[in-house]
Amino acid sequence: MKHVDNRQVRVPGPPRDHCVETSCGKAGISEKETQKMLRLLGKRAAIHELSINLKDRPPKFR
Repeated sequence: MKHVDNRQVRVPGPPRDHCVETSCGKAGISEKETQKMLRLLGKRAAIHELSINLKDRPPKFR
C-alpha cells in the first residue's frame, strides 16, 4: 500500500492579497496618499498590512 501525503499547495479560503488601489479607494484616501501606499506596499498586500497603514476614513458630513 502506498502512502500519499494529503498536502495542499494553498489552503483554501479568502484571498490573502488585496489590491492596494481598490482598498485605498474604498477608504476614501486621496490620490497622493494612494501613491505613497503603492510605493510602500506594492500593488497587492495582505489585509492586515493595509489596515495598519491606512489612516482613518475622513468623516462624511450630511
